[in-house]
Amino acid sequence: MQTPLATAYVFLYVLSGVTVLGLLVLFGLKLRNIAAEKRTKLCLEKYQDYFVYLQAHGEEEERLRTPYGEVSMQEKKIIQKKLFELMERFTGVHRRKLAWLCEDLGLVDLDLKRLGCSWKWTRVDAAYNLGVMRSQRAVPGLLQLLEKLDYDPSLFIVARAVAKCARNGNDLGEMVRQLVKHRKNFHPLIVDIISESEVETGPLYVAFLQEADTDLVEIGLIGLSVNNQSNLEPYLHKLVHAKEKEVRIKAVKLMCKDSRLLTDKRVREFFAHQDWEIRAAVAKAIGTLGLAVHIPLLKKAVVDSHWWVCHHSARSLAQLNIEGFQALCEILQEGRFGNHVQLAHQVVQEELAKGKQKLDDQEKQLQYNQKLHLYQSSRRKTISTA
Repeated sequence: MQTPLATAYVFLYVLSGVTVLGLLVLFGLKLRNIAAEKRTKLCLEKYQDYFVYLQAHGEEEERLRTPYGEVSMQEKKIIQKKLFELMERFTGVHRRKLAWLCEDLGLVDLDLKRLGCSWKWTRVDAAYNLGVMRSQRAVPGLLQLLEKLDYDPSLFIVARAVAKCARNGNDLGEMVRQLVKHRKNFHPLIVDIISESEVETGPLYVAFLQEADTDLVEIGLIGLSVNNQSNLEPYLHKLVHAKEKEVRIKAVKLMCKDSRLLTDKRVREFFAHQDWEIRAAVAKAIGTLGLAVHIPLLKKAVVDSHWWVCHHSARSLAQLNIEGFQALCEILQEGRFGNHVQLAHQVVQEELAKGKQKLDDQEKQLQYNQKLHLYQSSRRKTISTA
């Protein structure tokens, strides 16, 4: 029977063996990395003149030549990394010619084969490479891979690769539908992924507005907020009355970017809306777009039940030059107490303080004097009626 001491010795021997084995593995990996770095350095030195040629002839019409002589598989992988660095730095025809060169070197075919590998992360790595090389031939395989993936970071790596390689809007639409089926709230990320594509995306976003799937509608609204499109009013007007609150809000915010859509009737409708986000959006837009015609409605909205609506209304009045400032002074004169009066007073003081800093500009000085006169007059009338 083993004594406790003998057991301890056996444990120490095993632990020592495992430690030595671990050190040997680490040492082996270090030697492997050193050898790989050495091969990379030698390869880069060997093809240094070739890389200079690639950068110097990127804007010319003819196709870039492949390196002279036979290129080994290891050298191709090293050259591929260098080409990827260049492709991330360049755009337009230069990047397109580098993508053609990847095709001519057989790098696309190499990663297309890896896309069918049994190990998931090899497939994902191949997808990333194909995305950088913007290979349209890879789209069917990438979409098949995307369909099989679970919800994890690899999903977005492959989706971004699809966007870069997309042949048309249908490819992007299929990619978006594969992402949306996971029912996660990452709509802005999807729009960011779509932005990687060289395909015209405006029609895709407009088509999404007409879908029954709420997620697709929201993606369309977010995409159109950074992608100017005309003739959106029929779609947006319908979505303003959507059952889903987020859809309503995004539709109104998109309408608020176009002053032509903010008619008096529509502005009144938005200010009377049950969603405070919509009331706040239109209040902010009036100031941003300089729509002084809506000053009376803004003045009423300063006393809204929600603080953000009051805030944006007061700030917008301040943006509408002398007429808006006068409305703020009238609010001070008409009401002695209340949060809305304090807010109006704060905005007035800020505007006067900003005006003091620009007295070297004759026009700004004139505006400051007018605002100061309006403020002092409102103060005198308030004191006289107290």
